[in-house]
Amino acid sequence: MEPLELEATVERCREGDESAWSALVSTTLRPVYRLCASYAPSAAEAEELTQEVYFKLWENLHQYAPGSNFMAWAWRVARNLLIDSYRRCHRERSAAWLDPEIIERLPATDDPHEESLRRQRLRLVATGLRQLPEELASLILMRDLAGWSYSEIAEALDLPVGTVKSRLNRARLELATIVRRRMQIRVVPPAGTAADGGA
Repeated sequence: MEPLELEATVERCREGDESAWSALVSTTLRPVYRLCASYAPSAAEAEELTQEVYFKLWENLHQYAPGSNFMAWAWRVARNLLIDSYRRCHRERSAAWLDPEIIERLPATDDPHEESLRRQRLRLVATGLRQLPEELASLILMRDLAGWSYSEIAEALDLPVGTVKSRLNRARLELATIVRRRMQIRVVPPAGTAADGGA
């Protein structure tokens, strides 16, 4: 749905048009669900969180300023709910997009070996995200997993675009360092193998 059409649909929702609300949900469901899935510990909880987000959006739709960025506004409305969920699950969570049910929905490669490596990397990234500070992990979740634009993130977090880019760059570098360290740990041969001269 084009931005102008989205705005018109939002306005119809504000006027009480239920069919417009259905159209709005179907149009925005994919990015909203992906964002919720990034903050939830399982696919089932991601779906529940998505429902909560839409309920909150419906409750607050009268506060939306026509003509502004609806998706950025939607993120601001949902932000506290998502952050609370993230904090509740931070220590034990494994991002829902790594849940087997979610992985099956992700685009796959034709090469089984490449697909296995891709999924292994996703799991390493999920582990690394749990080790990042919350504000850095959130940027990666928003930009790289949920697909938000720099301007949408900047508007949602009330930050300059340049600040978003620099913090995101730092977050990616820290995540890459964590992932590399974990990969090195995995490839170190156990003691007593031929690789270290053992019998």
